Amino acid sequence: MADTVTVNTHVEALKEQSKFIPDGIYFGMPESVYHGDPALGSTGIKKLVDNAPDYWWDSPLNPARPEDDDTPAKVFGRQFHQCVLEGPEKFKAGHAPQYNPGNRKDGIDEIAKIKEAGKVPVKFKDYAKILAASAFIKANKTLANAFEGGVPEVSVFWTENGIRYKVRFDYLKMNAITDLKSLANMYGKEFGKACRDAVAGYDYIVSAEHYRHGRMQMARLIKEGKVYNAPDDPKFMPWLIQIAGNGQFAFVFVFYQKDGAPISHAIMLSPGNPLFGYARQMIVKAIDNYNRYMAEFGTDTAWVPSTPLEELDETDLPVWYQQRLTTGA
Repeated sequence: MADTVTVNTHVEALKEQSKFIPDGIYFGMPESVYHGDPALGSTGIKKLVDNAPDYWWDSPLNPARPEDDDTPAKVFGRQFHQCVLEGPEKFKAGHAPQYNPGNRKDGIDEIAKIKEAGKVPVKFKDYAKILAASAFIKANKTLANAFEGGVPEVSVFWTENGIRYKVRFDYLKMNAITDLKSLANMYGKEFGKACRDAVAGYDYIVSAEHYRHGRMQMARLIKEGKVYNAPDDPKFMPWLIQIAGNGQFAFVFVFYQKDGAPISHAIMLSPGNPLFGYARQMIVKAIDNYNRYMAEFGTDTAWVPSTPLEELDETDLPVWYQQRLTTGA
């Protein structure tokens, strides 16, 4: 799709490498199309906070960036997301369990029959796990309606101060944005603590604030007529307008345990939560870094900063190492 928005000079250079998606609200956009656009999303912003060179390296700016392989884990994640966000029946309509190994004749024949029926074969172990995990989330009384009464996978693109941004809501509701997260919990922590640690470890508050800000762009985009592929329902646009006009909504992380029992837990940031303010400060820093590195290196040169030579002081070292030095232990 062509793009006609006004953007910074350094962003204009990307038009030679990438197809821009015009500003707007999109329903049913394939995940690959969303991720293929170079607009700044929450993942890129988090890299820009402290590791701007990593942002360039992993972005479309880098012609030699590592391949984003479609691993079995990513395939499983997409299938699980569909089952939870769109419902088990929608998942079953497009997928079927594969009982036999795919490298044996009976497995090869089974896969062929599944594909002939217009479905995607899923190893039985994964198929059962996806349905079980989805059911476990529904069984959590707190989360029984977490993915009901709204719309799944809504993508929003906008331009602000010459920089293009994007968000993709897992589930958009009147009073919330719900985001589904998997968590391995490798150390067997109490699951609520593991979820809180994940929020800190992955800077998820930055994601929440970026998504909150993205939702606030919807009213303007609707007024400009930039709504695409909306459901063909006369009640839908009035509902969407009402959603866009509601500035008091929560951001809800729904975590499920990826290994072991597929239990779930939710963490909410309500309107006015001071964590949004801290996250906004981090985003401001990220955008400052983005503009500074773009001014210094541009789009087609690796972002390699020249760092000063530092004299190491004991106070620069971790506390546990300082204690070791002073105690000799």
